[in-house]
Amino acid sequence: MTIDVRREGGVAIVTINRPERKNAITMDMRRNLPVVFQDLADDNEVRAIVLCGAGGDFSAGADIGEMGEGGVRGSMLKARVMSRLIRGIAQTNKPVIAAVQGVCIGMSFAAALACDFVIAAENARFQFAFRHIGLAMDAAAGWFLERHVGIMRAKEIAYSGRFVSGAEAVQYGFALEALPSDQVFAKALEMAQGLASAPTLALAQMKRQFDANPGQSLTEALDFEAAVQALMVNSEDFKEGTLSFKEKRKPVFRGE
Repeated sequence: MTIDVRREGGVAIVTINRPERKNAITMDMRRNLPVVFQDLADDNEVRAIVLCGAGGDFSAGADIGEMGEGGVRGSMLKARVMSRLIRGIAQTNKPVIAAVQGVCIGMSFAAALACDFVIAAENARFQFAFRHIGLAMDAAAGWFLERHVGIMRAKEIAYSGRFVSGAEAVQYGFALEALPSDQVFAKALEMAQGLASAPTLALAQMKRQFDANPGQSLTEALDFEAAVQALMVNSEDFKEGTLSFKEKRKPVFRGE
């Protein structure tokens, strides 16, 4: 098993665990990761997720030893499986925080961008290296990067294939914080624990709203909000939130 999952209260910690290869992702790992995220999405005891890598690196991306195998049919299969991986992370109903140390390259860079938040080491090394091996982008790399940094900076990062540090990632807007490497996981876990105590049904709906925003007109966004809010006012967390406000105490949300 090269994908490890452990729990700390309401937080699930998903670790890409192949440190001898800088956590390069094999085909089996591509298949396993979306299954892991689906299981966590369906587990009501899990209310936030941290995605990280073992051994001081996030991940060096796709295992280059498997590239080009199987001809056109094999390449199309790899693309389909990778699409499930990216959607599994991006579309899960829980907040996901990427804790990025060391290298974060290619499809793994895209996977980090698919998370809700990125906490990076100051000296982390993000890279879309597609140009260096004569490939176009995959794993929705351009889609995610443009959303975070704008079209011109996204092109500069992709066209150059250069490394971007964690400190630059904060400057460009695709990481929330850059910290000394030994503080990254602790910060991501602390943030996840805070989100796990929040009204997680509401956070799930906020996530849907943010995902839908780019393709919506103002009227469509308002209509979507109205439909979502009609559900939320009937949640137990809304009742607890309003009651605790009246009673002047801290709310205890259960994600219900």
